[in-house]
Amino acid sequence: MRFGPRRGHFLFIFERFFRDFGLLLAAVVISLVLGDYQKLLENVPVLVVVLFAPISRLIQYLFTYYSIDDEKLLVESGWIKKKTQEIPLTNITTVDFSQNIVFQLFKVYSVNVDNAGSISGDSGKVKMAFKMKDAIAVKQLLLSKRQQPDPEIHNDRISEDDSGNTILAGTGEILLMGLLRSKALVVIQVLAYGGVAISLISRIFLSKNVDGQELMLNYFLSISAPLLIAALIIALYLLGVAISVILTTIKYYGFRITNRENSIFIEYGLLNKKTYTLIKEKISGVSYNQSILMRIFKRGTLEVFAVGYGSNEEDSQEVAILYPIIKKDRLEFFLKRFLPELELEKSPIGTEAKAFPYFFLCGRFLFSALLLLSAAVSTVFFIRLPIIKAVVLVVCLLIFLSALASVILEYGNTAMAADSRTVFLTCGGFTKRTVLLRTETIEYIEERATTRKKRKRGLTTIRLGILAPPAVSHQRVRNLAMGVFEEVREKLTY
Repeated sequence: MRFGPRRGHFLFIFERFFRDFGLLLAAVVISLVLGDYQKLLENVPVLVVVLFAPISRLIQYLFTYYSIDDEKLLVESGWIKKKTQEIPLTNITTVDFSQNIVFQLFKVYSVNVDNAGSISGDSGKVKMAFKMKDAIAVKQLLLSKRQQPDPEIHNDRISEDDSGNTILAGTGEILLMGLLRSKALVVIQVLAYGGVAISLISRIFLSKNVDGQELMLNYFLSISAPLLIAALIIALYLLGVAISVILTTIKYYGFRITNRENSIFIEYGLLNKKTYTLIKEKISGVSYNQSILMRIFKRGTLEVFAVGYGSNEEDSQEVAILYPIIKKDRLEFFLKRFLPELELEKSPIGTEAKAFPYFFLCGRFLFSALLLLSAAVSTVFFIRLPIIKAVVLVVCLLIFLSALASVILEYGNTAMAADSRTVFLTCGGFTKRTVLLRTETIEYIEERATTRKKRKRGLTTIRLGILAPPAVSHQRVRNLAMGVFEEVREKLTY
């Protein structure tokens, strides 16, 4: 063996520190502030459930050993149920580092290993934790079988002074990214986490089983004045803006991208530092995403499709950012510098007017229409209080109008084209996506018409399969002419 068998660093137990210990720390801090430990002691079963995650991490650390020889990475794990995993070094696609705040304090690195098997799940993913010296040695050994070794493999960081091919994203750009991103998900998360926090605090300190979400809903319904309701909505939106800006800044602080001969090196993060080395030949394409606000300001976020970047990471989805935010008129220049092969030589073909009605045959529009109909029936036959009737109807009407606007925007955004090197497509409603794919990385193409009448009118939905993490491995464009499918199919090299 050239390395091991060895356990990783014991700080592996604390890699998900805030997720595993956050609730426990919050309960202890509240007890200290209130000076009341009795409620904490009375809820030992709750604390046992909270401690389950760190205990499982401890068992995983104690019974997992890593070994590397000239041909493979060997991972032996398990306490009661033993498991042995072998990954040939020739199949490893990326070996990258990350550091949460605890790891940064002790100069420990999380080493994340990916191979082609990770595309279909977690079978190809291995996570280890080592001190800096061992982490770099492991990276060298794991990538030793690469046909074109990275000459800068010894460095875990490349500063702007060391390379003229580095672009550093300014703090203003990262703040703007957080400001222009969609806030709907953030607001929903705030409401969800707020409800959980109310339930937990009530259970521990008030000895009451309170449904936090129900308590918040009752409070909202108790507000009768339209001005107060409008003020509450504005307050929630502004809270979403503030949280989005803060989280985006913390996550992408110090973002820099470096162009190497055979790879692209990316690093970012404040509390959780991450580095990624993307092998250019493994990159399938890019996606330029624009929310409504981003489209108004002619900017967008550039993402990349690459194995090992953007994979499911412990139940959270890592967005594969190639650059946080970039002006639309600078996109072509940026791609020529980093990925010059992604260039389209012909104009895209948009959807036809006859396809417009078929865009309404989608889940979000049909669901919103059914929801509005159900709300109308409920307010007539079942709901008696006028204020609740008004709230239900207004909410369902807004959902329906949002779905309607989304469908109309999708019709205007849809287009596709292909040449010998690149496949181009645009799609999306409120968030417009412009996708450029390397023709040689497309694994399959299929077309599917949802109705016989649609096929008779020469319309179809085109779906492309690419080598990328599961969430983005299928790219779809709805309701294009059948001739577009034939044109794209002819350009594929498989």
